[in-house]
Amino acid sequence: MFIWSVAAEGVTKLASAAVPKLPIVVPLIAACVLIAGSISFFAYRGKLHIPGYAGIAALGFVLSLIFGRLAGARSIAGTPVGVLFSILCFLLLSVVIGSIVALFFYRHPSEV
Repeated sequence: MFIWSVAAEGVTKLASAAVPKLPIVVPLIAACVLIAGSISFFAYRGKLHIPGYAGIAALGFVLSLIFGRLAGARSIAGTPVGVLFSILCFLLLSVVIGSIVALFFYRHPSEV
């Protein structure tokens, strides 16, 4: 019986730790959607060229991987610096997604 109560307590702690932190998650989702949408909007207006969007996507992807790796480091995970690195990772991923989507909406400036 004791082992069952210890296991149930561990599962309860794990479930409560898995609840998303809404004050961080909701603004982060809004910022990611805004970033990806604005990059696509500027591509529709022809503000940058195709290699520029591809370069932004590649650079954002590499930086996102670096910040994601740093956020998951054993000494940084769970600290305020780790949370900041995680936020940067997600914002950079939204830049990558926005740049890739921008390639579909891109118009040459001569067509505008």
